[in-house]
Amino acid sequence: MIITIARQCGCGAVRVGRLLAQYYGIPFYTRKNLMEMASQRGVLDEMESFFDERPMDELLFAMSSFGDSPRSLTERPLRVLSDMIGDENCIIIGRCGNYIFREREDLVSVFLKGNIDDRIKDIQEEQHVSAFDAKEFIEHADDCRVAYHKYYTGLTWGNADDYDLCLDTTRLGEERTAHMIVEYVDSVIGKR
Repeated sequence: MIITIARQCGCGAVRVGRLLAQYYGIPFYTRKNLMEMASQRGVLDEMESFFDERPMDELLFAMSSFGDSPRSLTERPLRVLSDMIGDENCIIIGRCGNYIFREREDLVSVFLKGNIDDRIKDIQEEQHVSAFDAKEFIEHADDCRVAYHKYYTGLTWGNADDYDLCLDTTRLGEERTAHMIVEYVDSVIGKR
C-alpha cells in the first residue's frame, strides 16, 4: 500500500502523514528522507530541484507550458523516485506521488486543503513569523507547487479528479483527517 499526500501549505500534512505511518507501521517519506535516499544513490545533485518541489528551470517550465519540454528532463526524476520506492508500503508527502504511482493498484492519493486564515495561523505558530510573512510564505509555496506539478506531470495541482480523497484539515483537524484516510484505505484496499 502506498498513500501519497499532496497539500496546500499550512495544512498539517506532515503531522497527518506521521499519524498514518504510526497507525500502519510503514515508512513515511518527506523531502528530507527522499533527498537522503537520492544522495545515497548518487542522484541528488542532478535532481535536487525535483526533491525540493521546484521546476528545474523557469525557461524549461515556460517551454513545458506550451508542450515543448524535453520529456527526458521531467521523466527521469519521476522514474528515479518510482525506482527508489519500488513496491514498498509507505506514505509520501508531495513529489507528484499521485502521478508517479498511479499504476499501483494499492495507491491511495490524498489532497489536503484548508481555509487560508487557519493555514496562516499554522505557519505563524510553526515558524514564529508574522501573519503577513506567513501569508506570503504560503502563497509562494503553493505557487511553486502549482508550477512544479504542472512541469512534471502536465496536470493541474489540486484538481480533485487526480486524487482519491480531498479533505479540509483545517475543518477536520489532523487526527480526524488521518482517521478518515484510514477508513477510506481500509474500505478500498482492505485492513492490513
